[in-house]
Amino acid sequence: MLFVSDFILPFRCLNWNAKKAIIVPTKRCERAVAVLQGCRSTDQRERTIIMYNHHLDTFIQVADSGSFLKAADKLYISANAVTKQINLLESHLDVKLFHRSTQGLTLTEAGELIYTEAKKMIRHSNTVLQKAHEMENRQDHAIRIGVSLMNPADILLKQWKHAAKLHPNFHLEIIPFEDTVPAFLEVLDNLGTKIDMLSCPYETSYWGDRYNSFYLCDLPLCVTCSKMNPLADKEILSLEDLHGKTLLLGRREVSNYTTPVWNEIEAHHPQIHLKGIDYSDINQFNQLVSSDEFLLSAECWKGVHPLLTTLPVDWDYTMPYGLIYSKNPSKELLQFLMTVGQMDE
Repeated sequence: MLFVSDFILPFRCLNWNAKKAIIVPTKRCERAVAVLQGCRSTDQRERTIIMYNHHLDTFIQVADSGSFLKAADKLYISANAVTKQINLLESHLDVKLFHRSTQGLTLTEAGELIYTEAKKMIRHSNTVLQKAHEMENRQDHAIRIGVSLMNPADILLKQWKHAAKLHPNFHLEIIPFEDTVPAFLEVLDNLGTKIDMLSCPYETSYWGDRYNSFYLCDLPLCVTCSKMNPLADKEILSLEDLHGKTLLLGRREVSNYTTPVWNEIEAHHPQIHLKGIDYSDINQFNQLVSSDEFLLSAECWKGVHPLLTTLPVDWDYTMPYGLIYSKNPSKELLQFLMTVGQMDE
């Protein structure tokens, strides 16, 4: 472990005159800084972290007090020890820091410069050390999120963006997977291995026995169609707009959130032809491009296919959106979910 006291004062004054001082790092400090930054050589560093010698604390106290004796009282050391530290500091810098007289001590012009810069240096060093200790004591956890065109993580990522700075021990790792039914089912069956969770629309009644779910929000149910469809330019659809059209939607036994849509259309809009499907995947979207059919979809699927458009409908139907994860989640994932759950509180 590196301590502040392990670092020699990191500057030497060269070419001193009344108006200008050139301050450069010593070689020993450069090596120490390189070690602190994890560099193999000083050429690798792009930033300089300046650490300081504790003699600077003594120097600042003497400057503030105006005498060795008063500074010694405040530092709880002898006046002789204070004098020795200042002498060593002046010798090391090759700069006279104080004018000494019977009236007391006053800073030289060089001393005033060192005094100003030293206070900045100490504040910066303390901040760096505090962050270093926090990093040393922190355990980083990668949370792996499976994503695809049909299963985007945008909503989670937008929410997490605001909390990430408060929880730096967690970072999200995006794991893409293929947008097919077999690939999706394989991911589900192996949650907790290569992928910790999915961020997607979900159906609790369908998956509840096999996976855990974590609710994030409700998404409005929309309708997707080809951009060549005559209705594609409408800002919002009504059910009357769909009279005489075919609407694809999840079968009742597969999806609870489509049941109210089935019921209303069958009861009040029999002119709409309903066609039940098992699953909406990218293949279904591709087929929609050259079709005049409509697909019940989620708001998060906007932009999935460049040749399709997703339109809002004049109704209040929604579908749940959240996280799907293993029945046996890791401790770290549970901690992450607890953090996510607190973001809106």
